Amino acid sequence: MPPSPERAGYFAPPYLLLLLFLRARGIDGWPFLLACAAGPAVFAWVLADFLAAKRGGGRVPPWTPLLAWGGVAALELHAAFPAVAGTRAVPAALSFALAFRLRPAISVPSMIGVAAWIALMASRTAEGAAAGFASIAALALPAGAAGFFARKKCDSPRADEIRARETIAGSRCLVLPWEEPVPGRGSAPGEAAGELALLRRELELTEGIRGALERLLPLIGAAHVAYLAPAAAPGSSCHEGLVASLGKGPSRAFEVPDTFVPVREAVVFRRPFREEGPAAARYVPEELEIGGRPTGIFAEPVFRGESVEGVLLAIREEEGGWPDCAASLLEFVAHFVGRDIERTRLLHQAERYLLREDWYHRMVRNMVRVGGAEKGAQESLPLRRQKVYAEAVGQLRRQVGADRALLIGTSDGGKTGWITWEETESGAGGSDLPEALESSYAGWVIRTGSRRIITETRGGARGQNILPPAWTKACEKSFLLLPVAGVGGFRGAVVCCHGEERRFHRQHAETARDITEVMQLGLSHVGHLEMLTKRAETDGLTGLANRKSFLQRLEAELERLDGRHPLAVIMVDIDHFKRINDTYGHPFGDEVLRGVSAVLGKAIRRGDSVGRYGGEEFVLFLPMADPVKAVEGADRLRRMIRQTKFSHEGKEVAVTASFGLSCAPGHGNRPEELLKKADEALYLSKQRGRDRVTLYPG
Repeated sequence: MPPSPERAGYFAPPYLLLLLFLRARGIDGWPFLLACAAGPAVFAWVLADFLAAKRGGGRVPPWTPLLAWGGVAALELHAAFPAVAGTRAVPAALSFALAFRLRPAISVPSMIGVAAWIALMASRTAEGAAAGFASIAALALPAGAAGFFARKKCDSPRADEIRARETIAGSRCLVLPWEEPVPGRGSAPGEAAGELALLRRELELTEGIRGALERLLPLIGAAHVAYLAPAAAPGSSCHEGLVASLGKGPSRAFEVPDTFVPVREAVVFRRPFREEGPAAARYVPEELEIGGRPTGIFAEPVFRGESVEGVLLAIREEEGGWPDCAASLLEFVAHFVGRDIERTRLLHQAERYLLREDWYHRMVRNMVRVGGAEKGAQESLPLRRQKVYAEAVGQLRRQVGADRALLIGTSDGGKTGWITWEETESGAGGSDLPEALESSYAGWVIRTGSRRIITETRGGARGQNILPPAWTKACEKSFLLLPVAGVGGFRGAVVCCHGEERRFHRQHAETARDITEVMQLGLSHVGHLEMLTKRAETDGLTGLANRKSFLQRLEAELERLDGRHPLAVIMVDIDHFKRINDTYGHPFGDEVLRGVSAVLGKAIRRGDSVGRYGGEEFVLFLPMADPVKAVEGADRLRRMIRQTKFSHEGKEVAVTASFGLSCAPGHGNRPEELLKKADEALYLSKQRGRDRVTLYPG
């Protein structure tokens, strides 16, 4: 079996050694040419896979195999063409690429190996190889140094990116409030993607605020304009942000203590602060390093709803007071900065929801697809219900990060239960074997409707009676138990287990609750289909199978038996049923139909089937019944109907029925043939006096 493109890079060094071995042994014929052709072929294969994955929008394979086999192809090009070898372009380019893409611990040995391979391939003597190695290294070393420099330059983040990444580490600045992480909690689904989205939103918002500050400077005649917000780090007592200064290049980071009077006035008292003249100098922070004497200072609070989000701070150095438009412009800009902060926060929260909860929407779609009738319409409804259980438990184990997830069902309120579905890393399945739940936490959760998170088990899970002994594993130490209400025809609990202590927390319980709600949605969908299917297949008056569904079952049973085993079809007709309706009324006639159908339904064997054929006629089929057994069974049913009494206005009324039988394969192997001959036999029964059984041909 060929290796995957992602692992093909491991075979590049052995391949180069093989070429070197063939050259050292003097093998220059077709074996050597064939071996040389393998390198470009593998490179083309890896490159095609890489490009196909990139075009398809899926996960792009690692570039390491591409670099390895691209280098192999370049080395073979160098060895095959003296004109290319004379330029020393291949070792220089490879040295730059290796130094730029790989860590020094890998790239330096790789560059030495490249130089040695080229030297040995070019000369078969040790002296010639040493000289070639020296000449190649003379050009490859500067190229490698350039690669290291370029790698370092590209890896060093800009100042804005450093601030944004520090913001992510603290989880608070312009976009999100700081939140203390829960100890021991694993990363939520989409955490890395969420951090990248936060970084992007943070940089976008920062650029927008920077642009607003730079445009505001000349409009109000200020020398410096800053936006300040509470510091990201917990417990910090300062405000930080950006400051734009007239004629001093791009905006830069700026920080003032919370005791700074203009900021305190704007934040605490929620009002603008304004000072002009010589008194303004005492309110200017030293961090701005103003050369001259400030002539005015202005602080405007930035609101987000009813709360103060930050402060716009403007400092004037020119003579004269603030222009008349300064207050209005600062208030205007503060309004739009607050609006942009709110918009960015909402956008990020929406992105985080979509990233982390994408599995939730996929699960809803899967539930609808599993329970739907548009695909797999012939699939049995019990199988669909089982697929709903499997989807829910699988999502539960993955999203909560459990070693094992169980769905426990019960039919007596939590006294006993069974494993409806269980999933572990090694497999999944269910068990119908009941176990007592009364003395376990699982039973208590079902009975009380309470959830429980057990983060450590002294003496093991068995000592805690979390699950019945047959379901307990000694290595499990953390448990999450959540009841499932009887919506969708299921009642019980979900249980998540893990081998580490303090594994589950409140957010895991919320995730489990969301999954169970979607599971109940899927079960309700399947239950609705079951109800519709039952209505479509059942006679509304008697509760028996209707004519269409009975014929479908008969046809399926005949196909299954395939003429190798006997089958009997019985037609039943209530004698003088029109007289019963005329004498006692149609409601009493309906009662007779329901009574006869109840007798037929209760008296047949498991595997037999009975349906209402139309009017007062019923039809049965008895698999594995030869003519003798079929006649005996039909006569037993006839006597039971005769003995059944119906009450009407204080009087007991008895009815009789006539029976006609046909048997496969003697009388045919198609439903139409058997029903026609059974009907002819029924006609003979009525001709001969009714209340009797007749086997075709009479």
